[in-house]
Amino acid sequence: MMKGIWFITFILFASSLMSQEKKNVKPAPLQNFNVSGNYRFYAQHRLFNAPYVIGTENGIEQTIDGRSILTGDASQLPELTLNISGRPNNKLSFGTDLIVWNQNNGNFDYYRSLQLGINLYGSFSTKKTAVNIRTGGIFWHEISPLTFGSFYGYNRFSVFERNPWDPQTRKVEDRYLNYYKNGAINQDSRWANQAIQGIILDAELPRETSLNLIYGRAQNTGASFLTTNNLNNINLYQNIVPNYVFGGALKKKIRRLTSSINNYSRITYSDTLARNPITNFIVTSGINYKTKKFEILSETGLGKYSDEFNQDSLGYGELISLHFNLDPSLYLIPLQIHAYRISHKVVNNNSIFINTSMNQAQSAASIDQQNIGSNGVLQQTGSGIVPMGQLANNRQGIDISAYFNLKSLSITFGNSIARELQQIGNQISYTHLNGLTMSRFWRWSFPSNVGPYNKKSVIYRSVFETINLTQTNSNGNLDFKKCFNTMETQLKYKFTFLNRPGYIFYLGSYNSVQDQLAGFTVLNESALLRVYNHQLENYYQLFKNLMISQYVGVERIIGNYDTQLNIETGRPINQEGIGIGVGFDFILAKNTGLYFRHRYFKFEDTSFPLDKFSGHESTLELKVVF
Repeated sequence: MMKGIWFITFILFASSLMSQEKKNVKPAPLQNFNVSGNYRFYAQHRLFNAPYVIGTENGIEQTIDGRSILTGDASQLPELTLNISGRPNNKLSFGTDLIVWNQNNGNFDYYRSLQLGINLYGSFSTKKTAVNIRTGGIFWHEISPLTFGSFYGYNRFSVFERNPWDPQTRKVEDRYLNYYKNGAINQDSRWANQAIQGIILDAELPRETSLNLIYGRAQNTGASFLTTNNLNNINLYQNIVPNYVFGGALKKKIRRLTSSINNYSRITYSDTLARNPITNFIVTSGINYKTKKFEILSETGLGKYSDEFNQDSLGYGELISLHFNLDPSLYLIPLQIHAYRISHKVVNNNSIFINTSMNQAQSAASIDQQNIGSNGVLQQTGSGIVPMGQLANNRQGIDISAYFNLKSLSITFGNSIARELQQIGNQISYTHLNGLTMSRFWRWSFPSNVGPYNKKSVIYRSVFETINLTQTNSNGNLDFKKCFNTMETQLKYKFTFLNRPGYIFYLGSYNSVQDQLAGFTVLNESALLRVYNHQLENYYQLFKNLMISQYVGVERIIGNYDTQLNIETGRPINQEGIGIGVGFDFILAKNTGLYFRHRYFKFEDTSFPLDKFSGHESTLELKVVF
């Protein structure tokens, strides 16, 4: 009897072990599953010292005055982003991004809105290929600088104001240390890329070949939907005019040489029946060759723009961009040389060059020309004064930059010379020192020709102003080709006080436009327009997790008597802007930061007396990364 009991017990015990073993070896459905993301709270308080005219509506002046308080970013940027990803095996992965904006906008009819907050992506690989597919809401991407990319320049910019794409750092000093060492700060995927809603395919092919394709909507190919009064809700929208972009790149790497063929195309229509097309087409060839002592980057190609007014009369135009980066062993100091030529026949508002030559037709998909992406242009237009590294069509020029270090002092200098290819237009445009603050005067829209004299236009996080030249012929064009000069100087100094690090940054920009070529910026009245600005910043680590900051900026803009005069004063523009700021960065935890900025801003044009304003602006940002 006892032997039987022991035998049964042994069998049950063995069975339980076998069952447990089977449970232990059962394969998991996923190798890993991750949830990450970030939360960004943003609040702003602004106080005007006097009313300012921002535009007119139905013949009535619209002013802003007094106090304004805003919670949430009004620049189409999310409050919360969730990144969810998983991997079933080593060769397959999937993921989705859930992007949440502030929903407290008073709009009950939210279900009709276009939700841009869901991204889907997946990838798979074989022994010879790897394919990544992204589709949905908004992605940030680059094909090449002249086809689908964004301006990033020579990393000469102010770091006082925080950008939405600035990542959260573990140490409070990291942002400023990186800028001091590298001339740049770490950025997320939005930096120097273009936004696209649609489909992106990336494929790594055999023999170091890669393929990239895009299809969808870009920042300037938005659409407005006409909601109907249909009680049965059969038809939600009436406007279905196409407005999309497509393109891609095929790249091949052979040792130190990388070559590519790049394409960007856009199609839409200027009428609601979709009979009058608006098209952009650009194809380029890129080369990147790098050795220990020098690097060559080139992109050359052809482009064409057509609409109901220009049609095929323009034909194809050339695009040429050549970069040479030289090691200090060749010329004692590091040199960067950039030569470029962009035809007046080429238009592309999703690249690093602005449009100065073409009055573009508006897409019928837009309806409301102040909606985001509706007017086809979200960057500066006119014969623009632009930073070094940013290009313009109908222009050729050369940029030369050099930098060197003297112990703890880093010095960079740049000089740019450019000239128009054709005598087109009589306008000059330029941006402002307090451009970010000014762009917040017009919330949730990007209107053109606003302000007390209808000279200002709003773009993403900036404002540019346009003036007219008066020496024109019967066709409205000038008898000369406009010439442009820009000089940029940057000083970066690191110091230690009470065993704590500190940084001093200076950035100066000196620009002129005149009727003749010049080797350097013209500083006298022979220049049609002169634009100068100086920015001085100081950052000091007061405690381990606290960095305090100070900022002073001054701009001076002067036109001569060949530019548009004010009828009342009989004088050209004579502008001065001032910005004075303080703030702090406080690291609450390794993944959480609190950022405060306060700026006093002032602007006055003594020749156009209505164009003046002053006030205070404070911003508070809480950023959590998880």
